[in-house]
Amino acid sequence: MTTSGPPLKRAQVERLVRYLHFVRQSKGRSAAVSSARLAEHAGLDESQVRKDLAAVGVRGRPRVGFRPAEILSAIEKRLGLDQGYRAVVVGAGRLGSALIAYPGFARYGLEVVALVDADPLKIGTSIGGLIVHPVERLGEIVRDKEVRLGILTVPDAAAGEMARRLACAGVQAIWNFASAGIDVPEGVYVRHEHLSVGLAELAYHLSGRVSAE
Repeated sequence: MTTSGPPLKRAQVERLVRYLHFVRQSKGRSAAVSSARLAEHAGLDESQVRKDLAAVGVRGRPRVGFRPAEILSAIEKRLGLDQGYRAVVVGAGRLGSALIAYPGFARYGLEVVALVDADPLKIGTSIGGLIVHPVERLGEIVRDKEVRLGILTVPDAAAGEMARRLACAGVQAIWNFASAGIDVPEGVYVRHEHLSVGLAELAYHLSGRVSAE
């Protein structure tokens, strides 16, 4: 844990990030933000908003609301966004290249400092200002650049091996964009981003067979 307090559940973290995004977008437009506005943005009840903010030490003023600066500071500190962390992208394909070019990571403390790939034709080239290194240098890169996060954007067949390399190199977490499952030692946190699951969910909603509940 990078911050004090009891561990947050994934759902709590996701809600806090919604509040953070909303306040960042609206900061400066008002002296205070109400639980009603936050609840409307996040699609939640006001009581849930107040409970979530209280969990990170933020309490509003009756008939006034919450101070935006206080919300930002508390959430950023609780989630560790104020500390910053470095990442290496494994896979210099289209997805890896797109992630490197994304400018919004810095707002969440993430700095991509290296890029590796197994394709000899890509090694030595530059993508998004980063030189593509061979995967054989992964351990060295993680140690020398103090990388804590590995971002996997490799084909499914290579995901397991690259995850093991990242874990052995010493990363603390892996952001996995491959649809294949990966096996890592206990203590290495894995966040899966299955694009196919998201597409299937969208297709289901578009089919018109969604429950009204």
